[in-house]
Amino acid sequence: MKNYHPNKILILSTEFPPGPGGIGNHAWNLAKSLNTKVDVEVLTVSDYADNIDCKTFDKLEKFKITRFKRNSFSPFTYIHRIIKLIFTIRQNNYSYCILSGYFSLIVTSIICIINKDIIKVGVLHGSELIQQNLLQKLLLNSALKKLDVIISVSNFTNQLIPIKILQNQKRFIIPNGVNENLLTLKSVRINPIKLEGYPCLLTVGSITERKGQTNLLKALPTIQTKYPNVHYHCVGLPIEKEKLLKEVNKLKMNNFVTIHGVIGNNQLSNIYKQADILVMLSGNKNGSCVEGFGIAILEANLFGVPALGSKNTGIEDAIVNKKTGILADPFSINEIIDGIDLILQKRDEFSKNVINWALEHSWSNISNQYLKAIINA
Repeated sequence: MKNYHPNKILILSTEFPPGPGGIGNHAWNLAKSLNTKVDVEVLTVSDYADNIDCKTFDKLEKFKITRFKRNSFSPFTYIHRIIKLIFTIRQNNYSYCILSGYFSLIVTSIICIINKDIIKVGVLHGSELIQQNLLQKLLLNSALKKLDVIISVSNFTNQLIPIKILQNQKRFIIPNGVNENLLTLKSVRINPIKLEGYPCLLTVGSITERKGQTNLLKALPTIQTKYPNVHYHCVGLPIEKEKLLKEVNKLKMNNFVTIHGVIGNNQLSNIYKQADILVMLSGNKNGSCVEGFGIAILEANLFGVPALGSKNTGIEDAIVNKKTGILADPFSINEIIDGIDLILQKRDEFSKNVINWALEHSWSNISNQYLKAIINA
């Protein structure tokens, strides 16, 4: 492998702001930070973002962003993406390509054909490694073998990599970073979102089984007997909203749960400031999707908000147990309540710890780790 300072980096991502998603959040912040040191361009999927919002967003960035278009006929969408990828790489002299998300990873073989000299860096978040479909699994394993550098966002994710597919790749564990600019973002002044309740419990992330909203919800009736004014707020893409609402109705918790849906970055600081505890009780029971880290935990930490997170997931790398939050069995009501009790009892102490912890994960620090990893590989 070549060993030189990168002069041009392409980041290929399956998500990107202003659309939702942790992979997009990661790719955006990595691009912004790396671009202060080297030349960066982004090629991305933006399926959940409005075209006008994307154009407005892209004008504010100092690096080039190219977005794939989606065709109503799915095969055409993927054909177009591959053609666009081929054209982009052939027209530019990239030294490195950072691939993030399942689609990005599986086109590694195509990149090898287009430019055999480009150094391919795969970023593994977690769920992309859990493929139930045999063809998808074979495509992924084939792609992973062709990567030059593999970067996992947590120890948990690193352990998911099939040992049999590893060859001579350099492997690193580099945690997610946190965007310190959230602290200075101006909040929306017209109709700002107000969070009620004490304790005010908050989950930021797509409403899915992976994010574990249902796990907190199942404990909520018991929590409510101890904390009568408790309220659970869910912010994020409402993928499984109806499923969650069905559980809310079943437990008769309608007055104690609010689903806010997707919100903009200009609302995030306002949201985090009002929360008492950030909750991410992700579970890996079904084996089809996992939580690799949990960027929202660090974002909440910036505002002094401790977190209650799951054991046996990538969240273990995002929380220092009993210092910046509590790690609990997401399926144990007793452990969930004990965690909430301890955080509320020592919240001032936790709050001081989490701010320092978040700042250790500034994107400036994290991007330096990326550069060191890929340059010295």
